Amino acid sequence: MGANPRRRLAATATALAIASLLLGAPATAAPAPPRGRIGPGATLVTLREGASQGPTGSSRNEAVIARVRRLVNALPVYRPAPVCPDDLMVPWVLAFYRRGAPAPYAEVSFQLGGCPKATVVEGARVVAPSLGGPHLLAAFDLIRRLIDRPSPTT
Repeated sequence: MGANPRRRLAATATALAIASLLLGAPATAAPAPPRGRIGPGATLVTLREGASQGPTGSSRNEAVIARVRRLVNALPVYRPAPVCPDDLMVPWVLAFYRRGAPAPYAEVSFQLGGCPKATVVEGARVVAPSLGGPHLLAAFDLIRRLIDRPSPTT
């Protein structure tokens, strides 16, 4: 009749893994889902330019906060170029606060000049490698428009 079906399946899986290694492709067909970088629970999100004292925009709107979180969490890991132009721009800082907390539980620093990137920080700990990709500037622009837009619950 032929080889045992389990042995054929194991041989096929092994052959696919070897082929994917030789071709530089991942060994699994479906990539693992991305881990959320910014956790839930924010009741306030603010945006400020660099070291300015106050935010340039903020929102308490749950839908806006959720959309901003999704935009940040969807950014891919940044693979920097070997050489980046000088970056003299002041970063923009996006901060996520929980109800009643005096300090943010997470911040995202957007460096938009040179080789643009975003860095996620929780407390004083970087929780993800730098983020970026071809859509970083568009994502930041959308985040800025969402937060700057006046809202009845802001």
